This record gives sequence, structure tokens and C-alpha cells, in this order.
Amino acid sequence: MIIQGGFDIQVLARPYIVPNGIPLTRLVVVGLDSDMCFSSVGVASLQFEGPLEPLFDDILEFLPVEGTKYFAIAYAGSWQAYDFESAQPTSADVEQLRKRAEASGLHMIGSFGIAEASSMHVDVQSYFDRSGTDLPETMLHWRHSILGNCP
Repeated sequence: MIIQGGFDIQVLARPYIVPNGIPLTRLVVVGLDSDMCFSSVGVASLQFEGPLEPLFDDILEFLPVEGTKYFAIAYAGSWQAYDFESAQPTSADVEQLRKRAEASGLHMIGSFGIAEASSMHVDVQSYFDRSGTDLPETMLHWRHSILGNCP
């Protein structure tokens, strides 16, 4: 399965977060290989309460060292800009995780809030527009995306 955008990641994470229509306080990690093909999905925390910092190691250790280049995280709720009541990571937490992942050779491509019937995401659809020439062969069509300035 080649991941084409945020919707694909949301489809992979949703069964772990909203089984039987009831959101659970889980933090889910979706791993992708260097060609943006699905490589792993699973629960990094069963009781996610919002802060990512105590879970940085758990998130990065969940991802298989061999064959993983990209990943995204997902959790219950909608993106914090629209829902201030949900336990969700702050933008600063997400950026810290992104930097820590980069130091390990991994690229974080998104952070999702998933609710009963909807989801909100940040970065996933525009990731390849920002990535310039570091695109896998499976994603070359993103070079000409109308969403960004990819060369």
C-alpha cells in the first residue's frame, strides 16, 4: 500500500483509536518505508493524555529500525486549534518530536486528531511540497502539486 496523503494514514490509525465508534486515549504510530509504502502500525501508548515529551522514546522505539523512513502519529480528538478540551500534543511537542526523529534519520510527516466521524491533520498533505528533491520514486507526482512550491 503506497501512502498518498493524510487520508491513508487516518484510515490505518482509526481502528486503533475509534474501535466500535468510541474514541480511546491511545497514541498510534504509523510507519512507512523509503518508498512511502506502509510498514507498521501500532499503539505507542494506551493512556495518551496530551504531552508527547514523556513518550518520545516509546514512539521512536516502536518504529522498526530497518525499513522505516517516515512516520505519523495519531490520537483521539480533533486538532487542538479547533478543540481546546481534548488531550492533544502542543505544536511545540510535535516540533520537538520531529527534530528528535530527524536526528535518528526518520521523517515525521504528520500529527492527527481522530474523532468518531472526523479527523484533523497537520503537515501530511504538504509534506512533499516542502521536501524538495528528497522524494521517493513513488511520490514524484507531488513535485507538481498545486499546494506548494516544490521544485
